[in-house]
Amino acid sequence: MSLSWPWHFVTVSDAEKQQRRELLDLRGLYAQGSILVALVLVRLYNASSSAAPETEKPAERRSRRKPVKKSWLDSPPVAGWFETRRQYILCLLWLGWLLGLSIWNSGEDYLHFTKALGHVALSQLPLQVLMSPALYMSPKPGSPSVVSVLTSVPQPIINSYHRLFGRLVVSPLLIAHAFLYSSFFLQSSHPDFSSLYAKRIRDADVQWGIAAASMVTAVVLFARPAVMPRWVKWGNVPAKTRQQVFYIVHVLIVGVLELAAYSHVSVARIYILESFASSALNFTCCWLFQ
Repeated sequence: MSLSWPWHFVTVSDAEKQQRRELLDLRGLYAQGSILVALVLVRLYNASSSAAPETEKPAERRSRRKPVKKSWLDSPPVAGWFETRRQYILCLLWLGWLLGLSIWNSGEDYLHFTKALGHVALSQLPLQVLMSPALYMSPKPGSPSVVSVLTSVPQPIINSYHRLFGRLVVSPLLIAHAFLYSSFFLQSSHPDFSSLYAKRIRDADVQWGIAAASMVTAVVLFARPAVMPRWVKWGNVPAKTRQQVFYIVHVLIVGVLELAAYSHVSVARIYILESFASSALNFTCCWLFQ
C-alpha cells in the first residue's frame, strides 16, 4: 500500500464554503477551549502535589523540600540548552493536538486544511501573550504572568514554555500555512498571468500574508538574547543592554506580525483583538504581583 498526499484542489459550492467556514470557527473554539482545560489540569496537579499530607512529620516535610537531582525529563536534551526534555515533549504533544485538529474533518480539501493550519495557530496567540513576562525590562522581570498565577508555575518555567511554544507550535503551523498556500498559487494557472501566484502577489491580502510569514521567521531567528544568529555581533555590549534590545525588537516584530495577520484575513481579527486584550490583562497581572 503506497502512501500519497491526501489533500487535493477541489471545487466547492457556496453551501460547502459556509460549512467549511463554520468548521474553522469550531476548530478555533476547540483549540482555545483545550487551553482552559490544560490550565485547570495543571493547577489541580500542582495543588495536589504541593499539599503536604496531614500526617507528615516536620522532619519529613523538610527533607521533601531539599533540592533533588534533576531527572532525565527535567534536563535539557543538549548541554547548554535552556529548555528541558519535558518542556519539549509537552510542546510537541500540543503541536500534534493542533495538527490533528487541523486534519479533523478536512477531507481531501487542500485549501480547507491549509486554512485550518493558520486558524488554529492564530487561536493560540492569546495564550502565548498570557505566558509572556510583561515586565521584562523592569527591575522585577520575573513578575508572574497570568498563566503563572493561574497554574502556580514559576514564571521562569513559564518563560521556557513561552519560547518553545512560539518556536515549536505557533511558528511551524503558520509557516506551513504560508507554504501550502504559496504552493497552491504557484500550481494554479491564470488566463492573464504566468500563474495564479503572479496575479495574487499583487493583492494586498497576499502581501500582508507574506509579511506575516516573514515576521514569524524573524521571531524564530531572534528567539532570545542568549542564542542569536552568529552574524549578530554584540561586541562588549553589557548583558542588560542586550536583553533590552532583544525585548524591544521582539515586541516590534510581534507587533508587525499581528498587524499583518489582522490585515491579511478578516477571520484572524478576533484572535488579534484577543491577543491585544490579553496583553493588557497580562501587564496588569505582572504589575499587581511584582
